[in-house]
Amino acid sequence: MGKRRRARVDVFYVERIVRHIHAQKNHPSIIIWSLGNESGYGCNIRAMYHAAKALDDTRLVHYEEDRDAEVVDIISTMYTRVPLMNEFGEYPHPKPRIICEYAHAMGNGPGGLTEYQNVFYKHDCIQGHYVWEWCDHGIQAQDDNGNVWYKFGGDYGDYPNNYNFCLDGLIYSDQPNLSNHQDTPGPGLKEYKQVIAPVKIHALDLTRGELKVENKLWFTTLDDYTLHAEVRAEGETLATQQIKLCDVAPNSEAPLQITLPQLDAREAFLNITVTKDSRTRYSEAGHPIATYQFPLKENTAQPVPFAPNNARPLTLEAGRRSFELHRSRLQLRNHLLKRMSGKPTSWQVNGESLLTREPKINFFKPMIDNHKQEYEGLWQPNHLQIMQEHLRDFAVEQSDGEVLIISRTVIAPPVFDFGMRCTYIWRIAADGQVNVALSGERYGDYPHIIPCIGFTMGINGEYDQVAYYGRGPGENYADSQQANIIDIWRSTVDAMFHVRRPLPELSLPTEQRQPSACPLDGTD
Repeated sequence: MGKRRRARVDVFYVERIVRHIHAQKNHPSIIIWSLGNESGYGCNIRAMYHAAKALDDTRLVHYEEDRDAEVVDIISTMYTRVPLMNEFGEYPHPKPRIICEYAHAMGNGPGGLTEYQNVFYKHDCIQGHYVWEWCDHGIQAQDDNGNVWYKFGGDYGDYPNNYNFCLDGLIYSDQPNLSNHQDTPGPGLKEYKQVIAPVKIHALDLTRGELKVENKLWFTTLDDYTLHAEVRAEGETLATQQIKLCDVAPNSEAPLQITLPQLDAREAFLNITVTKDSRTRYSEAGHPIATYQFPLKENTAQPVPFAPNNARPLTLEAGRRSFELHRSRLQLRNHLLKRMSGKPTSWQVNGESLLTREPKINFFKPMIDNHKQEYEGLWQPNHLQIMQEHLRDFAVEQSDGEVLIISRTVIAPPVFDFGMRCTYIWRIAADGQVNVALSGERYGDYPHIIPCIGFTMGINGEYDQVAYYGRGPGENYADSQQANIIDIWRSTVDAMFHVRRPLPELSLPTEQRQPSACPLDGTD
């Protein structure tokens, strides 16, 4: 490009920053000028910087793609991995560093917020907190039945488009919610709130109830905060304590002493909720700021065998097309020839059918947003979406008051010479317990990842009341679980489903000890 043409391009760049500064310069909240985003770096950007400084030398100038900070006052990167951010902190640049975009809040993101936040706390030369982004930007629409949904790129027949990349925020598109004039927070916002909470609680010696509180605020003491401590053992509260914080200066720590009760054999946790005492413009008095959980002891109780009073021996009846197992309350059929499944296809208790779809090992699931590339490049060409299961061997054994159903199957796509050899071992005991052990071994030439390894079955739709002992009450993953604690939680199947479009991976509560489902009347 010749100098004359390059100079003409410089003019357009410079004109843009000049007009921008003149339009915004009287806003006192603006402390940094930005030269743009993701537009490369060269002489045009340098010209913009010098023009900005000529107009206003009181404010800093930022531009991410000047990654060596040749002209800008703040050096930055985006979506930098945590180890490299740590390295930037260990060997700091002379200019301050920010991560100007990170923690992509798309689908079920963001994850890994705690690891990033620890880097920001550790290194004074690094600042974060520019999560991309605050809110979804779907456009509200309504179908013929009055159901509300949100459109994105391509829904108007437009092409090319950015598809669903306008749906990548911490709050949903229904802002403000017309019923309560509030935005609907996604699980990511709740996680982010916990991670950046300005009041931190750390364990020192839990056996003695010794902890410490850390004030991450820069200008304010913790006099307006209260701690609410609770010791919980598998859903039961054993003790509570309230501590009014005082004299914890900004950026300082103070010891805490919690009085712990005598613990029994159950698993126990210390939960501490931090609340803000006074009302603010964004919250009522007593608003929870953060919740912390500390394990006090593991479960040391001996397992209690399940032995109902009406336990009776199992009766096994072999028919031409099925085996039937009967007990006083349990009736379990296995249709061998009719369905050729080798698995239970009917399970009745007190005359009520529990199964609506036979159990099976599963290696595929509907395509989610993040798997479009794998689906088109690997799974669809290899027909993983139409894998079929075939029974290869089947046996029923009865001994010592229990029945074993052993099925060996092959799960594979048609024609292709690869798949999984799977084994089911069902153990049905006279006391009513039904256990299944699953195993599988791959065969053939398929070196790639598969969509999932799972176990599916259909249960009676009346069983929509869910209770579980695990991490909750909200959605959580291994890399985003700070906002949830381990306890006994109750919900419904519908309430545990977070509607997102397009569909991302949906999480289940992690660290589950004991899940259960029951009908609305609460009967097992």
